[in-house]
Amino acid sequence: MGDASAVTQPYLPVFRNVPAAGPGVCRVCHSGPNERRALKAPYEMCASCRRTTGGVFRHTPHVVPVSLCARRGDGTQLYDIVARHRGPVSPSGGPDRSTFLAATLARFHRAHRACLTRAAGGEFTLVTTVPVTRTDRPVEAFHPMLRVVGMVRDLMRLHRPVLLPGDSESALARLAGRESDDRAFHVIGGVGGARVLLVDDLFVSGARVQSAASALFRAGARAVVALVVARLVDPSSNVTSARVWARASAERFDFERCCLCGPAAGCLDRPA
Repeated sequence: MGDASAVTQPYLPVFRNVPAAGPGVCRVCHSGPNERRALKAPYEMCASCRRTTGGVFRHTPHVVPVSLCARRGDGTQLYDIVARHRGPVSPSGGPDRSTFLAATLARFHRAHRACLTRAAGGEFTLVTTVPVTRTDRPVEAFHPMLRVVGMVRDLMRLHRPVLLPGDSESALARLAGRESDDRAFHVIGGVGGARVLLVDDLFVSGARVQSAASALFRAGARAVVALVVARLVDPSSNVTSARVWARASAERFDFERCCLCGPAAGCLDRPA
């Protein structure tokens, strides 16, 4: 993979800083509320996280995105890389998608290992990824992030693929509808007492991450912290989300800052 800083430095403009939890910023996924209605008070959790953290055995309150991203308008490059499986737009000879994502995770993890460890309540004992659960594409049951994590030295030493798609059709259907269900995943091998770093590429509704986290908790995991490359946001959903995105877009991205140690957006009481 080479030096993570050297690989990612030319692409800083594709990233957006993720704010710490605060007024108008979800305390779970660290993005705007995403409600398409007027906000009467600062919400602690966005609509998606309120929905996807409910109804499971146990959810993780710790979701740490490296960056925000958007599907439309300004800032779509990271979404194209993560969700549309495209390589980064780059000069000739730039990194492929896997190398870019591995370098992104490696650089972020190196800078914020202490932040992630505090969230877990101690050193991690297991790193694992969220598998694909789309029944119409079984060949992709093993997520590309398996390869990506295997390229990151600090993660690969603890890496063990313990999650597989579950066999409950109703649970997989709920997951496809962005509803959490821990039956959508099956845990193999012992995870009792483990502090798990759960890695995924894109956080949309949170159903995948929360279902996987709950399955790990049900199997005996002690702590689960989700590390995701990007949190998809919709700046058009409401003025609060628009302010979060505008502020993130106005700032220069800094790998030395994360949503666990960076400043809160404070976006409800200050103009963007």
